[in-house]
Amino acid sequence: MSFDLNNFVIDRVRRGTMFSDTTGEVLWSITQVKDASLKMSGETVDATDAIGSIITQFDRAKNAEFTGSNALWDLGLSAAQFGSKKEVASTGNTISTPAYAQLTVSGGKVVLPRIPVGTTGSEIKYIYGLNGDSTLGTKYSLGTTISATEFTLNAATKTITVPTGVTGDIAVFYEYAATEAIKLQNNAVDFPTAGRFVLEVIGKDTCDQSATYVAMVVFPKAKLKIDSDLGFQTDSAHSFTMTMMQDYCDLQKNLFNIYIAK
Repeated sequence: MSFDLNNFVIDRVRRGTMFSDTTGEVLWSITQVKDASLKMSGETVDATDAIGSIITQFDRAKNAEFTGSNALWDLGLSAAQFGSKKEVASTGNTISTPAYAQLTVSGGKVVLPRIPVGTTGSEIKYIYGLNGDSTLGTKYSLGTTISATEFTLNAATKTITVPTGVTGDIAVFYEYAATEAIKLQNNAVDFPTAGRFVLEVIGKDTCDQSATYVAMVVFPKAKLKIDSDLGFQTDSAHSFTMTMMQDYCDLQKNLFNIYIAK
């Protein structure tokens, strides 16, 4: 008996994966997709008579747009939206990473958690006194010798000698060479690239609740939109939108295919 299915009860989206349309490699993949929606639209041209009454309509174009959100902030998806790649640090490929240190002065000195990097001799240009409510207080500048307003820095030993008379806590903003870090970069001249997007949707047959099926929705040429929102709250979702484009050299101008196999 051949497999046939008319009603498909959707459980959830299991995965969305973008493949390079040149090499076939996975560019990014998300597994916490929610609020997924595929919108289809079209354009028509009206043929009217002399008084403007519509005689008929001609369909000229079909469009498809997929929107959704990932329940978690996905760094691979962010990089793709930025038109870049996720950079991963290693011992041989460090990433200059911003850091903040809140330190208590002891014996006129403080020691940073990490070695600061930057222009040799002026890796840290300023330090700040710290008020009781954690706001920044007096600013002090880097000098060659300590004074009431200047501090000195020994980057190799991570040691700052604070200005004379300074006690309590200070705040230091600096950068260090991280071997365990990730960097996402969004340049104004870089844009998302198109690829092959595959959406896996889990569901069941209304007449056979014991069987689970996976609908594979395949978009041969999908492109992420630049417009996106990235919230920094615990319950924020990572939203994304993709426009489905036609392969101009494809006679069928395929937008997407849906496969459900037993």
